[in-house]
Amino acid sequence: MKRAFTLIELLVVIAIIAILAAILFPVFAQAKQAAKKAVDLSNMKQIGVAMQIYLSDYDDTYPMSYYYRNDNGSAGTVPNCGYVHWTGLIQPYVKNIDIFRSPSDKLGGMAPTNFVGDNRGYGAPSGQVSQGACAMDDDQVPRLSYVGNSLIMPRKRRSVDPMNVVSATVFEDVAGTIALAAMTDSPNCINGSSQASGVAFKTHRPTNAILLQNGAPFAGEDPSEVGLAWYYALTIDRALNDLNACHTGSSYNNLSHITYSDPIRFGRGSNYVYTDTHAKFAELSATLNPDRFQWGKRAYTAGGGQLRRPNGTPIN
Repeated sequence: MKRAFTLIELLVVIAIIAILAAILFPVFAQAKQAAKKAVDLSNMKQIGVAMQIYLSDYDDTYPMSYYYRNDNGSAGTVPNCGYVHWTGLIQPYVKNIDIFRSPSDKLGGMAPTNFVGDNRGYGAPSGQVSQGACAMDDDQVPRLSYVGNSLIMPRKRRSVDPMNVVSATVFEDVAGTIALAAMTDSPNCINGSSQASGVAFKTHRPTNAILLQNGAPFAGEDPSEVGLAWYYALTIDRALNDLNACHTGSSYNNLSHITYSDPIRFGRGSNYVYTDTHAKFAELSATLNPDRFQWGKRAYTAGGGQLRRPNGTPIN
C-alpha cells in the first residue's frame, strides 16, 4: 500500500508552521529594529566626534544651529543667500556625509530648505521642493535625520538676533545635557505653523524643550523671549500632546519645538549626542524628568535663565 499524509496531518503541520511564524516574525522585526538602532547610534557617535574636533578648533564654542549667509534673510542673490547650517560647519571633520541619515528615518533624511536641481545627486523626499528663496544649495548636508538643541546651538539667524553662542564649559552636567537629537521625519512637525509657506521643509530649524512663562513655545528670535529670569521646562504630557498634534495634523499652532525632533524614534526613546559629545539612548520620559532634566539646566544660549517645573520650583 502507498502511504501518504492524511488531511488532518497536513492541517496539523500547517498549524504548527503558523504558530512558529507568529512567534518568530515579531522577533525578526525586533532584531531589525535593534540593528537600525545600533547603526543610528554609530552615526551619532561619529557626529559627536566631528563636533568634538570642531570644538577644539573653535575655542570650545558650540556653533550656531544656522544663520543667514547675508546676515539679513534667506532670500537674495547668489552667493549671498540661503542658510549656513551646523552640519555644514562640521562637515570638514566628517569623511562620510551619509552618517547624517538614520536608517530608521522613513524619508531617508530630509533635503535642505533651499536646494538646487537634484540636491547634489541625493534627491529629496517625495513631496519636498526647495523653498526657492536662494538659487543655490544651503550649506547643509544633502539629507538630514538629526537636529540641534537650540539651548546649546542658538537660533541666531543674524548678528542682531538676541541668542548667542556659548562655551562648552558653561554646562553643569556635560554628560547629561542633550546637544543633538533625532530630527522628525514628519514634514507637518518640522514645518509647524509655517504650513502656509508651501511644501518646502524647514530642515534648518533647531529643537528645544522649554516654554515661555505664558506657556507658549520658545523660538528665540524675538528679543522679548531672550534674557528672561526663568522658563518652563517641558513636561512629558505637553510633549506627547504636541507630538500627537503635529503627527496627526490636528494642530500646527502653539506647539513646543520638541516637535522638530523625534524623541520616540525607537519605541519609547531615541539616541542623543550629549554636550561632552558622547552618544547614548534615552527614553523620552527620562530626558524630561524634572529631577534630571536633560535638555539643559538653564536657557544657556538665551541669557542663562533658570528652568522651572509647572509649580514654579527649579528643575534639577
